[in-house]
This record gives sequence, structure tokens and C-alpha cells, in this order.
Amino acid sequence: MQYIVIKKFLPLILWPIVASLVSFFLRANIMVSMLLFFGAPAIYLSIRKPSCMKMVAIFSAIASVPLAIIIDYIMELTGGWFLPYSVFGNFRLFGYVTIEQIIWLFLYFYLVAMFYENFLEEHCAHRLSGPAVKYFAGILFAPFGLFLVVLFTNPELLNIHYFYLKMGFVLVLPMIILILFKFPGFYSKFFWSGIYFFFLSLTYEITALLLGQWTFPVKHQLIGYINFGIVEFPLEEFVFWITLGSVGVAFYYALLHKKLKQ
Repeated sequence: MQYIVIKKFLPLILWPIVASLVSFFLRANIMVSMLLFFGAPAIYLSIRKPSCMKMVAIFSAIASVPLAIIIDYIMELTGGWFLPYSVFGNFRLFGYVTIEQIIWLFLYFYLVAMFYENFLEEHCAHRLSGPAVKYFAGILFAPFGLFLVVLFTNPELLNIHYFYLKMGFVLVLPMIILILFKFPGFYSKFFWSGIYFFFLSLTYEITALLLGQWTFPVKHQLIGYINFGIVEFPLEEFVFWITLGSVGVAFYYALLHKKLKQ
């Protein structure tokens, strides 16, 4: 049984290295790299468990679209990060948001949720329960509606200093509190998935930075940097995406389906 699990998991373990090498060989842009790092393994996991595809896609779309637009707009506006090139040319939604960022976040959410269903659950919850979806969508689209109101009435309010740090605490702190006091067994269940996505995300980060797919131009918007010799990137990036990103996505996905064991 353990051999079968390892055999099914092995392609995912090796894939970040393959995706990185192919990205360097092709001198890939961000669209190609995100499809390599996230799209290909997402397809693999979808083929292994097709019954989960619709449910995971709905979750990913609801979560990724408003978050991607809000986060990328403010981060690009403040110079916290910058994507110098888009396959869609000069078009940026609201003047700042690249389409790649929306696709990127959707694929990331989709891959984490499919990983959860493939390796941490025996059976899919074949439907998203109506009330849970409504609450989940409301929690995400309410701030998106507020964002649009501010954008069109008083956009200077969106120039939020240290936004990456503040956004990280807003999204991650409630998760940590819930885990500590209500779901203390969560981290033990998701330990290996957290390790895997740490490896994948770190490999992708280093690859993307070396290829110039994104930068972090305004250093005073960030509290510190992690230096790997060949590249450096913000401490916020390391903590909130590389280390805790997949744990957060899996937690909210599991919470939506009430699959967490107390």
C-alpha cells in the first residue's frame, strides 16, 4: 500500500525540478512557467480523480478571482512587486492587474485543492453545499465590492504601505487561531503536503526570479529579505506564500467542506 502511494506521488516530487529545467531551457515567460509548475501537475491529479474537478474548479474560481485582482492591484500600485512582461501586451486590468496573476492564483488554488483530494481524502465531497458556498463567496466578494467602490471614488486610499504584511496577517492569522484552538490536529495531517508545496513554491520562486518573470522593486514596502546567494526575495513572500500558502488554501478548502477533524 505504501509503495503504491509513493509510486503515485513520485511524479509530483520530481516535477518541480523538471519544470524548472524546462523553464530555463525555453527562457520561459511567466505564462509558460506557471503552466509547467502548476498546470501540468493539476492535469495529472485531475486525471487521477476526475470526480473532484468541478468542485475544485468552483472553489478555485470563487477564491482566486477577487483575491488576485485586489492583491495584484495594490502590490503593483505600491511597487511591492512588479510583472514586467505580459503575453497580453500592455493590457492590465484597472491599469495594474495582469491576466497572468488571475490565472496563476486560480491554478495554485486548484492544484492545492486537487492535491488535498488525491492524497488526504479517500472520497470527494461530490458537491459544494449551497450555504457554505454562499458564505464563502460573500466573504470574498464583499471586500472585492468595497475595493471597486474605493477604486472608482477615492483610489488613493488603495496606496497601502506594507500591504503584503498586512494582507498576510488578515488571511493567515484567523487560520492559525482556528487551528490552535479548534483544529489542533490539522498540521499533523497536512505536514507532508506542506513540505511538498514548500519545495515546489521555492523552486518556482527561484526559477521565476532568475528568469526575470517578476521583481520586488520598492524595498521599503517590505519588512525584510531572504537571500539565497543567487536571488533574494521578501520575507513576506517566504512566510505567507512559500511556507504557509498551501496550508492556508488547504485549510479553507477543508473548512468549506467541513472535513477537518477536531
